[in-house]
Amino acid sequence: MNLTTDLKNSLVASSGIQDQQITAQFCFPGDLDLFTGHFPGNPVLPGIVQVEMVKFAVELAHGNPFWIRSVKKTKFARLIHPDSPIHLSIRLAPSDDSLAVTATLKTEGQIAGKINLILQKKTVPV
Repeated sequence: MNLTTDLKNSLVASSGIQDQQITAQFCFPGDLDLFTGHFPGNPVLPGIVQVEMVKFAVELAHGNPFWIRSVKKTKFARLIHPDSPIHLSIRLAPSDDSLAVTATLKTEGQIAGKINLILQKKTVPV
Protein backbone atom coordinates (compact mmCIF):
# COMPACT_ATOMS: atom_id res chain seq x y z
CA MET A 1 0.00 0.00 0.00
CA ASN A 2 0.99 3.64 -0.15
CA LEU A 3 0.68 6.47 2.34
CA THR A 4 -2.41 8.02 0.73
CA THR A 5 -4.22 4.68 0.85
CA ASP A 6 -3.14 4.15 4.48
CA LEU A 7 -4.46 7.62 5.38
CA LYS A 8 -7.80 7.00 3.64
CA ASN A 9 -8.22 3.61 5.28
CA SER A 10 -7.23 4.92 8.73
CA LEU A 11 -9.60 7.91 8.69
CA VAL A 12 -12.40 7.34 11.20
CA ALA A 13 -14.20 10.70 10.98
CA SER A 14 -13.72 14.18 9.57
CA SER A 15 -15.68 17.41 9.71
CA GLY A 16 -15.97 20.01 7.05
CA ILE A 17 -14.61 23.49 7.63
CA GLN A 18 -16.56 25.40 10.29
CA ASP A 19 -15.31 28.81 11.43
CA GLN A 20 -11.91 28.07 9.86
CA GLN A 21 -11.58 24.87 11.92
CA ILE A 22 -11.51 21.18 11.05
CA THR A 23 -11.67 18.13 13.28
CA ALA A 24 -10.70 14.61 12.28
CA GLN A 25 -10.01 11.26 13.85
CA PHE A 26 -7.61 8.58 12.62
CA CYS A 27 -6.63 5.13 13.87
CA PHE A 28 -3.72 3.32 12.18
CA PRO A 29 -3.75 -0.50 12.45
CA GLY A 30 -0.50 -2.10 13.52
CA ASP A 31 -0.15 -4.23 10.39
CA LEU A 32 0.58 -1.22 8.13
CA ASP A 33 3.97 -1.10 6.42
CA LEU A 34 4.58 2.40 7.81
CA PHE A 35 5.28 0.82 11.23
CA THR A 36 7.89 -1.57 9.81
CA GLY A 37 11.26 -0.60 11.23
CA HIS A 38 9.80 2.29 13.24
CA PHE A 39 10.63 0.72 15.74
CA PRO A 40 10.98 -3.07 16.00
CA GLY A 41 9.29 -4.30 19.17
CA ASN A 42 7.85 -0.84 19.94
CA PRO A 43 6.07 0.49 16.83
CA VAL A 44 5.24 4.20 16.78
CA LEU A 45 3.61 6.43 14.18
CA PRO A 46 6.38 8.26 12.27
CA GLY A 47 6.40 12.06 12.51
CA ILE A 48 6.17 12.49 8.75
CA VAL A 49 2.93 10.46 8.77
CA GLN A 50 1.56 12.81 11.42
CA VAL A 51 2.40 15.80 9.22
CA GLU A 52 0.82 14.13 6.16
CA MET A 53 -2.25 13.25 8.25
CA VAL A 54 -2.84 16.96 8.92
CA LYS A 55 -2.40 17.84 5.22
CA PHE A 56 -4.75 15.01 4.23
CA ALA A 57 -7.49 16.24 6.61
CA VAL A 58 -7.19 19.77 5.17
CA GLU A 59 -7.34 18.46 1.59
CA LEU A 60 -10.42 16.38 2.41
CA ALA A 61 -12.23 19.34 3.99
CA HIS A 62 -11.26 21.72 1.17
CA GLY A 63 -11.83 19.26 -1.65
CA ASN A 64 -8.53 20.36 -3.20
CA PRO A 65 -4.98 19.00 -3.20
CA PHE A 66 -2.24 20.97 -1.43
CA TRP A 67 1.51 20.75 -1.23
CA ILE A 68 3.51 21.59 1.88
CA ARG A 69 5.28 24.89 1.28
CA SER A 70 6.91 24.83 4.71
CA VAL A 71 6.78 23.16 8.07
CA LYS A 72 6.99 26.12 10.45
CA LYS A 73 7.17 24.19 13.70
CA THR A 74 6.51 20.70 14.99
CA LYS A 75 6.55 19.31 18.49
CA PHE A 76 6.00 15.62 19.06
CA ALA A 77 5.16 15.32 22.75
CA ARG A 78 3.90 11.75 23.03
CA LEU A 79 4.46 8.52 21.15
CA ILE A 80 1.49 7.34 19.11
CA HIS A 81 1.22 3.58 18.97
CA PRO A 82 -0.75 1.44 16.47
CA ASP A 83 -4.49 1.14 17.04
CA SER A 84 -4.59 4.32 19.16
CA PRO A 85 -7.32 6.81 18.22
CA ILE A 86 -5.81 10.15 17.17
CA HIS A 87 -7.94 13.28 17.42
CA LEU A 88 -6.96 16.27 15.28
CA SER A 89 -8.02 19.86 15.89
CA ILE A 90 -6.98 22.05 12.98
CA ARG A 91 -7.18 25.83 12.76
CA LEU A 92 -6.85 27.53 9.36
CA ALA A 93 -5.66 31.02 8.50
CA PRO A 94 -6.06 31.63 4.76
CA SER A 95 -4.03 34.27 2.95
CA ASP A 96 -3.89 35.31 -0.71
CA ASP A 97 -1.84 32.39 -1.98
CA SER A 98 -1.49 29.98 0.94
CA LEU A 99 -3.07 28.49 4.02
CA ALA A 100 -1.48 28.61 7.48
CA VAL A 101 -2.41 25.48 9.42
CA THR A 102 -2.09 24.95 13.16
CA ALA A 103 -2.89 21.42 14.30
CA THR A 104 -3.06 19.74 17.68
CA LEU A 105 -2.95 15.95 17.87
CA LYS A 106 -4.33 14.16 20.93
CA THR A 107 -4.29 10.52 21.90
CA GLU A 108 -5.45 8.92 25.14
CA GLY A 109 -6.76 12.35 26.19
CA GLN A 110 -3.32 13.95 26.10
CA ILE A 111 -1.57 16.17 23.58
CA ALA A 112 0.62 14.04 21.34
CA GLY A 113 1.88 16.84 19.12
CA LYS A 114 1.50 20.24 17.56
CA ILE A 115 2.17 20.92 13.89
CA ASN A 116 2.28 24.28 12.11
CA LEU A 117 2.35 24.19 8.30
CA ILE A 118 2.03 26.52 5.38
CA LEU A 119 0.08 24.78 2.60
CA GLN A 120 -0.12 25.90 -1.00
CA LYS A 121 -3.04 24.88 -3.18
CA LYS A 122 -1.94 22.79 -6.15
CA THR A 123 -2.80 24.39 -9.43
CA VAL A 124 -3.56 22.56 -12.63
CA PRO A 125 -1.90 24.01 -15.72
CA VAL A 126 -4.37 25.28 -18.34
